[in-house]
Amino acid sequence: MSAKLVLQIERLEQRLRDLANMGARLDGGVCRLAFTEVDLWGRSLMADHLEQAGLEVRIDAIGNLFGILRGSTDLPAVMIGSHTDTVATGGRYDGALGVVAAIECVTRLSESGVVPKRTIVVASFVNEEGVRFMPDMMGSLYHSRAISLQEVQASTDGDGISIGQELGRITGFAGADTLDDTPIGFFLELHIEQGPILEDENLQIGVVTGVQGLSWTEVMVQGASNHAGTTPMERRRDAGLVSGELMAALRQLPGEIGDLRLTIGSVTYHPNLVNVIASQVTFTVDLRHPDPVKLRAAEARMVEILKLKSVCEVSYRSLARVEPCLFSSNVVSAVQQASDALGYSSIKMISGAGHDAQILHSIYEAGMVFIPSRNGVSHSVEEYSTPQQVGAGAHVLFGALQLLADR
Repeated sequence: MSAKLVLQIERLEQRLRDLANMGARLDGGVCRLAFTEVDLWGRSLMADHLEQAGLEVRIDAIGNLFGILRGSTDLPAVMIGSHTDTVATGGRYDGALGVVAAIECVTRLSESGVVPKRTIVVASFVNEEGVRFMPDMMGSLYHSRAISLQEVQASTDGDGISIGQELGRITGFAGADTLDDTPIGFFLELHIEQGPILEDENLQIGVVTGVQGLSWTEVMVQGASNHAGTTPMERRRDAGLVSGELMAALRQLPGEIGDLRLTIGSVTYHPNLVNVIASQVTFTVDLRHPDPVKLRAAEARMVEILKLKSVCEVSYRSLARVEPCLFSSNVVSAVQQASDALGYSSIKMISGAGHDAQILHSIYEAGMVFIPSRNGVSHSVEEYSTPQQVGAGAHVLFGALQLLADR
């Protein structure tokens, strides 16, 4: 393919703005939760762009969206893309950039008449965020056959509504297509860094070599409610007190295990009244580490802490777990070559957040491109990358795509 093709970054930016209008918040952010009508609006807009580019559009049984640009050979295809669902208080770049930039790449190829050697597949995976329905990265997990259709359909939100119910209710969300006739060899994803490294070091491109592992656990502390004024301290089975002690102990783990990142992001008290001793507290623990051995060590220490004797009953269950991964040297090399050829400054780095590429590396040769996030902020209405940064990332994606598609 020709390396002289230039993407239309203004068109890319306009499509990002149009997509951000689907689920726009009054504060400038975006709320496009998975398996909602608003999610479907965004996905339908992306399908329209794919059709306008002349691609064959397919939708699978849970709503994963694919656009196919056929190549001149039957060599395994190159897949590019990301996701378009957001967190409740999200921005316009997380996930969306990877899908819109992928569409721009194939649009430029299609309108220029260039036929790649390998088929190119654009992908927009459902429910990467895992906000409303667990697990996160659900679309790529389903695509890689790590979870079944029945498991997806059975997943419920906080109100007890299942994905199966939503797919039955929202007309046009799910399809009956597959990619069984299109073998795939590579997956490449453009994404904002969601951290401060590139901006702090004044670098334009992150050449992502892998993703740290993730382990999510839900902990339930069961005590007994009673009157806050009449119950002596020594007679209490205070789930609030015990959960606080456990959380304080857990927060010491990063000091024991280097490079561990631990977050207690959700805490729910019951009955959550000012003058009633809490009978139950549920909280979550998010553990992340790039080393699989140290991630398992952190999980083991967490369990030791949770099993410490107390006046309350403590139970726990795993919500999600993804092993750390190292990306394909072929894809990493293609990203580095594309960045160097365009004269961009870059650094090889591990991703701190989970991505669809992390899941798909188990079945394809995978890799990622990062661009800076202003102030390292993501999953926020303040999320922002400049048009110049967007353009740099999209052109590196385009360059690496061409290298892989011509292999």
